[in-house]
Amino acid sequence: MILAIDAGNTNIKFGFMEKHQVLYSFKVATDHGKTSDEYWFYLQSFAQGLPLELEQIEGISICSVVPSLDPIFVALIKRYLKKNWIFVEPGIKTGLTIATENTKELGADIVAGAVGALYSYSLPAIVLSFGTATVLSAISSKKEILGVSIAPGMVNSSESLFSKTSKLPRIDIRQPDVFIGRNTVQSMQSGFFFGFLGMINYLIEGILHEMKEEKEENVKIIATGGLCSLMAGSLKKVNFMDPYINLKGLSVLYEKNVAHSID
Repeated sequence: MILAIDAGNTNIKFGFMEKHQVLYSFKVATDHGKTSDEYWFYLQSFAQGLPLELEQIEGISICSVVPSLDPIFVALIKRYLKKNWIFVEPGIKTGLTIATENTKELGADIVAGAVGALYSYSLPAIVLSFGTATVLSAISSKKEILGVSIAPGMVNSSESLFSKTSKLPRIDIRQPDVFIGRNTVQSMQSGFFFGFLGMINYLIEGILHEMKEEKEENVKIIATGGLCSLMAGSLKKVNFMDPYINLKGLSVLYEKNVAHSID
């Protein structure tokens, strides 16, 4: 069993993986002040009451876009888990070619998601991630990460509007029944849901057009991330919803690479 850790700016997702499939998973809010002892407590608490023994973990695979957390995870592994590990970082074996101008700029989460798409779906594909940012990653039939489109995330944009205005409230993002809101909350929900829907549809169309120019046909679109279940149903071109695509990719990456020794 592999422990996959996907550390994002908003949440950290932990997945217990067997044969690249998720057995169990949980997530916690990203907190730069948490210690390795606290993350060990989270793991122990989650495992209680489940047919899950932490001693069964054979290795750990981590993608992190929060550098300050990296030494915390290493301390967690060395003190408590005592297994081999990998970080998703430049130079590891992925099975993909990164065709961007500067390969080191590509986020570890984007690489993990692309590897998950390579393993679980047929290529070409677009991985559409609804997270702290809205990210669309284009992957060719030749197993190349062609490039990425990065837009604001829905939740962060909503929070920014709430914090920067005096009278607009914090809202739950959901699909409203109308475009023309009859009250402030409904008006904001309309703007956010339909506005982001329009933006994402336009980005998808543009990426598909550019991929078609590269002779990429029958592109699969895979939605993932915290809001994929809310948004994907209204995006007609989305073929699959897979909230675990990064965790699957992390499991595959562990298998492909020589793990660091705990010594």
